Amino acid sequence: MIKLIIEFFQANGIDYGFFRLINYITFRALMGMVFSLFFCLVYGSDFIVFLYKKGLKDTSGEVIVSSHSKKGTPTAGGLLIILSVLVSLFFWGDFKNTFVLVLLAGFVYTGFVGFIDDFLKVRFKSSLSGLSQMGKTLMLFAFIIPFTVFYLSSLNPLPDGLKTLIYLPFYKNPVMVLPDIVFAVFMVFTMFAIINAVNIVDGMDGLLGGTSVLTIGVYTIFAYVMGNSVLSQYLLFPYIPGVEEIVVFCSILIGGIVGFLWFNTYPAEVFMGDTGSLAIGSVIAMVAFFLKQEFLFLIVGGLFVFEIFTSLLQEKIGNRIGRRLVYRAPYHHTLTHKGIAEPKAVVRLWLISVILALIGLLSLKIR
Repeated sequence: MIKLIIEFFQANGIDYGFFRLINYITFRALMGMVFSLFFCLVYGSDFIVFLYKKGLKDTSGEVIVSSHSKKGTPTAGGLLIILSVLVSLFFWGDFKNTFVLVLLAGFVYTGFVGFIDDFLKVRFKSSLSGLSQMGKTLMLFAFIIPFTVFYLSSLNPLPDGLKTLIYLPFYKNPVMVLPDIVFAVFMVFTMFAIINAVNIVDGMDGLLGGTSVLTIGVYTIFAYVMGNSVLSQYLLFPYIPGVEEIVVFCSILIGGIVGFLWFNTYPAEVFMGDTGSLAIGSVIAMVAFFLKQEFLFLIVGGLFVFEIFTSLLQEKIGNRIGRRLVYRAPYHHTLTHKGIAEPKAVVRLWLISVILALIGLLSLKIR
């Protein structure tokens, strides 16, 4: 909204003095981040009370070597993150940018899918009574498949010659180009995997919030580089006009998540729920493809990859042979099963994510 007003002033030759800062991506990104952060801090407590009064409380009652019961804690707190992003983006985003519009649509839709899942769990008072695995899969495909079609179409602002190229971290040239149909299959599988990998990490107070901020932060830096003609040329990345607005969107999302963490760290006053985890996962997946850094997720999102691997290992193999291949799956529950206090386990996993984020950032220069 503010950017549109400034553009109106420019078109009519009106002097807007200090507000010329709006033209700088870094300024709007930082202001958007601060705005969404303070929105959560100011309205977070009231929103938690609202969720509690509406009966949106966790009903699983599962306690994993924990000093406090999680039962009765308000859930679907991801709504607060979504609301903070919507409000901040209204002021600081560029709604003429296709990347922003698509990210926003996917973010809201997957958040809606997550809310349905959270609501059903509360409604039937069981963590097993949410959307069925098939139902959730179909609803996610209802987003992923149209996004794939859009991505490969002329509506996508990415240059045609760039869309189906495959880049690897630490290697400056594309390693291959895939036919559209092959890339489409790769894209559907990868996006579904990323969204579910992010979703499955949401099992401890503050765990997903802290790790997702680091992953999104790395992609935000990549977006800034690839949206800047000088930096992209210097670092040998493809220059993508318009992708710099992803910096603003991701910065706003980071602010919202950090604000939410104020209430979500141990002992949590509110849970993110699938409402937040699916929405965050979809943004990471979309940004990875828009920036042509799909395989970077294996590094910066390495914790997510490992977590879903342990879960699939136990579910698909361990359960079938009747053996425990992992003490508790996903792996973060193994840590508490071994007697590590939940806050310590979360911080240790945060530190692992910090290391992975730094390795990912090294690929900006070492190529």
